[in-house]
Amino acid sequence: MFVLIAQFDSGGEAAGEPPPGSAEAVRLLGDQPDTRALRWARSTEDPGRWLLVAEFETAAGFRRAQSPLPVRAALIPWLAAAASSAAFEVIAAADAGVWSSPEVIVDDPGR
Repeated sequence: MFVLIAQFDSGGEAAGEPPPGSAEAVRLLGDQPDTRALRWARSTEDPGRWLLVAEFETAAGFRRAQSPLPVRAALIPWLAAAASSAAFEVIAAADAGVWSSPEVIVDDPGR
């Protein structure tokens, strides 16, 4: 399983408003068949901080979800404006109290 995590800081006058392009990028990524789950959240402590967490079954699914041209056109520039973003391979998960350790398939970091 893979997760994409991106943090956005809208700050300034736009505090409380989502970053520009959010609605389209989030909708397009969430609509992809390879996107298992997607959460778009705003901080309860700082209304200018936003977080995207998207789950994918595999690295290939992660790439396929981003491959359609309309998704790339909206998602790539939007993620480039994030304060931080990265993809992670899940090594342990708990869903409704059931623990799992998905098979790790990506080579060690720093390869």
